[in-house]
Amino acid sequence: MTETDSGLDFRLGMIGKRLKNVRKVLLVMSGKGGVGKSVVSATLAAQLANSGFKVGLMDADIYGPSSALLYGARTLPEEGEEGLTPPVCGGVKIMSVDLFASGRPIPLTGYESRQVILELLALTNWGNLDFLVIDMPPATGDIMLTLTSLGKKGLAALVVTMPDRLSTTVAHRVLELLKSGRINTSGVLENMYRPQVKGGRRTQGRPRKLAAEFNLPLLGTLPYDLGVSRAVEKNDIRALLKTKFAAELRRSMSPFFE
Repeated sequence: MTETDSGLDFRLGMIGKRLKNVRKVLLVMSGKGGVGKSVVSATLAAQLANSGFKVGLMDADIYGPSSALLYGARTLPEEGEEGLTPPVCGGVKIMSVDLFASGRPIPLTGYESRQVILELLALTNWGNLDFLVIDMPPATGDIMLTLTSLGKKGLAALVVTMPDRLSTTVAHRVLELLKSGRINTSGVLENMYRPQVKGGRRTQGRPRKLAAEFNLPLLGTLPYDLGVSRAVEKNDIRALLKTKFAAELRRSMSPFFE
């Protein structure tokens, strides 16, 4: 039996101390890759920082980390007596396994990925934060179960989906797990929306129905925006903040800025 299996993992206590001075932890989830979850996470973190909040962004997607890339972050976390201090880009403290891997693939099992996330959470010295945005990996595996079971006061989830049936079906599974785990969920965010008209009227989207089924708000509908692709291609977070996508995200998440 390992220390983790026995429930005596000392890192859990360390994580509790690390997150003690973090007012709100937001898990940005989708259950499926390719819905723009990472771009939502990175953009929201930058917008919060630009509004004067103290913000951290953690990339929990071990297999496809992209947060550091989106910010153009290349500096290694600084090691010290208080742990690992994340580099700051665009006013956001960023922690990603890619800062260590430098683009190399990371062949890990689900259990090993969980250990990496626990290590990062236990070692990272976030300091005082208003928001810690965590870009979650796709699927509903070990990492999701680990982070949703932290018991952190102020922890909430945001579920991102595209309008298609496959994305909303997978998002439904995520919402079921969040509901069964009694995780506070801020709402559903529809991404990459392209206007569709039927009989002269906009058709009712699946994300809206999905949110209603779980008695959650549909926070907003983010447009498909080619400007996002151009900004991401350049690793230019400032250009990303100038897109129509970013403007709608800011409006959709307005309660977080109050």
